[in-house]
Amino acid sequence: MSNTAASEIRSLVATYALAVVSRDGKSWQSTWAENGIWELMGQTHQGRDHLLEHWNGLMGNLPFVYQLPGEGEIEIDASGKRGTGRFPTVEFAKFGDGPGNLLLGTYHDEYVVENGRWLFARRRMQIHYMGPSDLSGAPVPR
Repeated sequence: MSNTAASEIRSLVATYALAVVSRDGKSWQSTWAENGIWELMGQTHQGRDHLLEHWNGLMGNLPFVYQLPGEGEIEIDASGKRGTGRFPTVEFAKFGDGPGNLLLGTYHDEYVVENGRWLFARRRMQIHYMGPSDLSGAPVPR
């Protein structure tokens, strides 16, 4: 794997997380391939415009959200134009007037080069825990 590809993909993951934190829909949308697929909490959404519409709906219910991606694993295929990765992620959020929430999960990613840029072709969140930030909730069964 080229160091350039890995660096560009790590930058993509960081751009995604920073867009969530700053609530920047345009920047968040720019991380997706035209026909990108987002799998989150049992729902699948496809297409850059539809993804942004769904993201805006989710963000409208979160007065506060902070996402922290961890160090991940990246593999690039022989073509140098597709890859996969896994990134552990911690997310703190507040839903409406309710209490704070902690999400511990792993993003399972597929990447593609589109118009000279690495983008998410598919992004699936595997949730390990979602509940009170004191970890008093039950972990999500695997």
